[in-house]
Amino acid sequence: MPLKNLIALAFKDVFSEKEQQPIETLISDISTVNSLEILGYFNAQLHTIEQDTSKQIEFLKIWMNRFPKEVIGKVIGFIKKFEGKQNANFVFINNVSSLMLIEQILKYHNNTKPLVNISPEQELNLFKAYLICSQQWTDEQMKAYNGEEITNPESFVNLLLPIHLPFQEILEFKDFRLQFIKAVYFFKFCESNIFFTKYLEKFLKVYSLESWKIYLLNIISIYVRKFEPLKTPSVLKIGSEFPQIRNFLDNLSIDPKSFIIKSDFLSLREKPVYKIDDETYIFLNLNFLVDKIFQGIQFDFAGILTKSGTLYKGKLIKTFADFKNAYAEQFSENGLFFRVMNYAFENSKYIKYDGNQLKKSLGDGFPDYYIRDKSKVYLFEYKDILLNSDIKHSYSISDIKSEISKKLIANEKGAPKGITQLVNYIEKLRNNAFQKLDNYDFTRVSIYPIIIYTDFSFNLSGINHFLKTEFSKILDNKKLNNRHLIKDLILIDLDTFIKFQDLFRDKRLRLNDSLNDFYNLTNNKNKPYDTVIPFNMFIHNKTLKIDYDSPKMLKDELGEIMPKN
Repeated sequence: MPLKNLIALAFKDVFSEKEQQPIETLISDISTVNSLEILGYFNAQLHTIEQDTSKQIEFLKIWMNRFPKEVIGKVIGFIKKFEGKQNANFVFINNVSSLMLIEQILKYHNNTKPLVNISPEQELNLFKAYLICSQQWTDEQMKAYNGEEITNPESFVNLLLPIHLPFQEILEFKDFRLQFIKAVYFFKFCESNIFFTKYLEKFLKVYSLESWKIYLLNIISIYVRKFEPLKTPSVLKIGSEFPQIRNFLDNLSIDPKSFIIKSDFLSLREKPVYKIDDETYIFLNLNFLVDKIFQGIQFDFAGILTKSGTLYKGKLIKTFADFKNAYAEQFSENGLFFRVMNYAFENSKYIKYDGNQLKKSLGDGFPDYYIRDKSKVYLFEYKDILLNSDIKHSYSISDIKSEISKKLIANEKGAPKGITQLVNYIEKLRNNAFQKLDNYDFTRVSIYPIIIYTDFSFNLSGINHFLKTEFSKILDNKKLNNRHLIKDLILIDLDTFIKFQDLFRDKRLRLNDSLNDFYNLTNNKNKPYDTVIPFNMFIHNKTLKIDYDSPKMLKDELGEIMPKN
């Protein structure tokens, strides 16, 4: 799994320093709508293939079609310097540069009437503004490089984390289907929960819908589009016959009057849609839109409850925060994590217990999920946590490691978190503290410690390696018997289990084989980069050759009403 070099095109690669102007000046006479439509269009075309070099060059040439010959010549010359080089991917048109420019466009928002076609000069100025943003991005990344020689996995981690952490999540393609599976889990949970059953009835009544499946199908229609070159839309028109879709998008539409630039693009993460008029919307960033699918559904759901005098445990749900408290208490771990695990391993002959069952039988201080397969025990700790955006953009490896440690080793007060909790569970397991629930001799079992997380940032190369190293140090201090049977720590994204839940369920992916293959790969000292890759990258490569029409759950729940094409 070779390390890829991403090649961006910056302002100084094409223009001289004296040609540079403030972005505000470059975009001042271009309608905000025109600017956003152009950026939205190109990013929509490359949403699923952003690191496809041939497509990057193709769309870059389309954008330059009306530029002066000398500008086109300089860009082509830049391309030829890197074309054909091994492990080099062009990302001329990318989410990071686009988001940086979109922030500037919204900061200097204007109500100039959009044109059918802007002038060649205006288009060139927008391109210059884009390259200035690319220049700022590449200059920022260089802050993290301290010249340290790459000689071992630790030096790889020290290089990769500060450079990749601020932007890697934004550059990756995100699969919208996973968010809809979460929505299916949520609505099915609503059908069986004492509180949320009533909330669901109220929600459907407002929209005059017979089923939440119809609601989801309508929302899915926003995303189920043909991803074809030159055809993928970034502008969507929604007629008045679909009030629930309009309401969904209205909740996600940014207000230019109150817009402010925040670190980690937080304003655009919260509102990744620009509303042109009552029926027309521009998708500012498809990755952020994907992130907001499930949260957007929650906003829509909560909005109806807050307007209708709904109670939760005798108290009015007045705000979204009130709804989230009820959501977290009733659904987050119980309705999502436990149900995903139960579904994925339902057909396996494993002994398995969720956190509620463990707590009821054994008390506090036990894992969030437990599986035993003969003499192999899997201990899962679920962490619905987020890395602070300031830390992500600090470019400081020491600050990054410190923040990860607070989240997943021990907090500021020394309370055990994540890997320390897992070590404590392992100690209890070795002392047969689980026997009351599972009558087995645990003194010689193989133990697989696993953290399940929800923040995409933990998918970065190097984080698993850093934490498994710290885990090993803590474990060694315990001096437990049969230490060689305790496996390395593995971090797994909850979305990974959701995406591949059918493969685990059908046993085309086996938990033990997948974990052991990952151990073998990341312990190969002859390939330093492989030692620091995340499980997420490994499992996607492992499943490339599997014929997998995923996800089955969406077909089972929505198949009878989903369009054939």
